[in-house]
Amino acid sequence: MIVTFKSKATGNLIYFKDIAVKLLSLMGRDDKVPSALYAEDVSVALTKLQLALTAIAEEEQAKAEQSEAGIAQNEVKAKPYISLTVRAQPLVEMLQRAAKKQCPVLWE
Repeated sequence: MIVTFKSKATGNLIYFKDIAVKLLSLMGRDDKVPSALYAEDVSVALTKLQLALTAIAEEEQAKAEQSEAGIAQNEVKAKPYISLTVRAQPLVEMLQRAAKKQCPVLWE
């Protein structure tokens, strides 16, 4: 399933539902689709999301350092991993613009 985030401040964003639900929970929201953030709630959700993404990035960095130390030179590497922090950047930008323009953010 696809979840589309919408705001008058930006274009639409499309995420797979599992990623969208993770991002919503990091913003302090439940997994209800469709739903919305009022304009006055966007800044709080953005702050929560940024703090959570920073913590996740630190954990991923520590794991990456540990796994690099243990990888033998002749092992085949798995396909590249795209972190949640990278996936979240378009949503972070949407929330920043929505907060600046005082626009709500909807998802369906």
